[in-house]
Amino acid sequence: MRDNKLYQIMVFFAIWLVVGLLLGLAFKEQTRLRTAELPSARLPELARAYVQEKQSNAALEEEIRQLRQKINELENAFASGTKQAQVLNQSLQEAKMIAGLLEVEGPGIELILQDSKRKPQGDSPELLPELYTIHDYDLLRVVNELRQAGAEAISINGQRVVATTGIRCTGPVVFINDVKMASPFTVLAIGDPKTLVGALEMPGGALADLKSVDPKMVQIKQLDKVRVPAYSGSTQFRYAKPVPPEGGQP
Repeated sequence: MRDNKLYQIMVFFAIWLVVGLLLGLAFKEQTRLRTAELPSARLPELARAYVQEKQSNAALEEEIRQLRQKINELENAFASGTKQAQVLNQSLQEAKMIAGLLEVEGPGIELILQDSKRKPQGDSPELLPELYTIHDYDLLRVVNELRQAGAEAISINGQRVVATTGIRCTGPVVFINDVKMASPFTVLAIGDPKTLVGALEMPGGALADLKSVDPKMVQIKQLDKVRVPAYSGSTQFRYAKPVPPEGGQP
């Protein structure tokens, strides 16, 4: 009889021990879920901020477009004047072409660079997964190769590449002209298509490493007509000033 009671007590204790463990696990899981869900509470706020920022950027870009259109109208009116004014306006348009402030079109190439969908296999070095992602230095190598091959205008995802263009990685995204973007990257370049493609596809060139990891990371084709947009960023210089000619006034 005593043994039977002892057995019942042990069973009762074991049941409560299991219940206690289950309650503890349930509480731990609920705590984890609440903690994991904390960031999502800010999602509506972050989404609204993102939309507002995007709308603000779009409005500023539209304002810049309208101002530049007004400038073009004034330049055209100026060019319809005297012969000297026409010559000055022609020089101004040439300077704007060099600076990338005009939308241009012509023969060229379209290059699409995108992160690989493959994953490294086996015991890979720690940095090997980085090879499957398009980085800022990949884009910089492509831009330098295109310029060396005679490209007259280049853009990446709609952003014109000019003398002041910065290309840098920040975490999983790349900033170009201070505009955040991610893979895939569409590079447009105007120039002799065969020369541009030949420069990019030379052995050991800008695309060789990417193709060795995954050929699908690179798509390139020659086009009869490529349209490259004008630079839409700031053209104000805060620190650099023109150097006056010797013996002259600024």
